Amino acid sequence: MSGKGFGQRQPTKIDKIVESAVRYCQQQQPEALDQIFDNLPVKLNQQVLNGTVAALKKDIDSLSWLCGYFASEINSTSDNDKPYHPITLLSKLLIKSGMQPFIDFMPYIGCRIPILNNEKFEALPPRVQAAVKEAFDVVETSGEEAQRINEALLRELEV
Repeated sequence: MSGKGFGQRQPTKIDKIVESAVRYCQQQQPEALDQIFDNLPVKLNQQVLNGTVAALKKDIDSLSWLCGYFASEINSTSDNDKPYHPITLLSKLLIKSGMQPFIDFMPYIGCRIPILNNEKFEALPPRVQAAVKEAFDVVETSGEEAQRINEALLRELEV
């Protein structure tokens, strides 16, 4: 008699979807991610996104690629062949500097990254702040504007 799986929690549907999403990020397959995120209700999309980000926490390359995907920098597999992805590179820099995507900064459609945690950004080493400001237009917005951005992103996930 095999004890395989006995007493262990069986993976849920969300666990299986997260596992697929993680694999698609590691393999850089945006069309496959589209199939996941375009066909789930918003609440499940959020769970899958949270699970995927958590699973990729130590895989900075795949996590920063996911940020580029969510910022619409990477829409098709052929986009992976382009030599320069500014949002992906910025995401990687911010992650390596201790900021967390979707918590401290938000990759946003239109190749933008709103900084959600201004205090954490201001605590980054001056060379990191300078690199960000040199490479990107840094625009300060109010909390209300940040809330509108978050709501717009959620509406995009609903579509």
